Amino acid sequence: MTPRQRQDRGDTGEQRDEPTDERPSGSTAGQAEATGERPDPSLDVRLDAEALATALDGAMAVASECRMAFDDGIGFRARDPADVAMAELRLGRGAFDRYTADGETFGVALDRLRDAVAIADGDGIELALGEGGRFDVNAGAVEYAFAPLAAESVRQVEWIDAGSVDASAVIAAADLRRAVRAADLVADHAEITVGPDERLLAVTASGDTDDVRLEFDEDDLEALDTGPAGSDPVESLYSVDYLRDIVGAIPDGVPVSVEFVGGGEGGCPLSLEHPIAHGDGTGRWLLAPRIRR
Repeated sequence: MTPRQRQDRGDTGEQRDEPTDERPSGSTAGQAEATGERPDPSLDVRLDAEALATALDGAMAVASECRMAFDDGIGFRARDPADVAMAELRLGRGAFDRYTADGETFGVALDRLRDAVAIADGDGIELALGEGGRFDVNAGAVEYAFAPLAAESVRQVEWIDAGSVDASAVIAAADLRRAVRAADLVADHAEITVGPDERLLAVTASGDTDDVRLEFDEDDLEALDTGPAGSDPVESLYSVDYLRDIVGAIPDGVPVSVEFVGGGEGGCPLSLEHPIAHGDGTGRWLLAPRIRR
């Protein structure tokens, strides 16, 4: 996603990269296809069902399908159809009880895999590549099999380096969620501000008849960097719809790093990052600001 400014969530359908004949790097399936041989199953992992569900919920906050990469863990990187938000959810090797993978990348319909995880009968869930290239999901007494999407048919998402950080704060997930919920009561957009003079982070929303403002000072935040003293406040306007979906996917009880990056005349893209899976994984987000009219 180019973090260009968008007014609202677009009506465009999900854009996809044009299919190619290339297989993802490191794909044993692609190598076997080239030689005419059928690959042996190369994927067999076991991990906590809640950790996988958290990663899937995060990716589903911005897209319905994405690529799932097994690279020293598992990663989901997704971008919404309107190019306003993107997400990356990663689970490191520490999140797994068992891990055998060969750098495979698959396309996945997120709701189908999430449904399989939801029926987990116990704490652990196993994911393996079975006959016919289907995923075999085992969760206690439950067995579920479904076909992945071809990786080349799913949009590849490259993470955007949005630029330098103009201001930042670290806030509890519950406080951030409460601020977005309050903004959602009165308006479609919320302004997030970090001021060097007041030394606080504020979330403000103004509707046709009602206004709401929540302030978090240094006592409420784990960290605050407002930029150089005497500089102008950093402030940007964001879609509450996107904010609500994103903060709803952030686990309870974790600190969220909030950064205003690559600021311009119309506002700053908003970068969020937080731990998942008890620190064995990471979620990060990039949200473009709304153009001021």
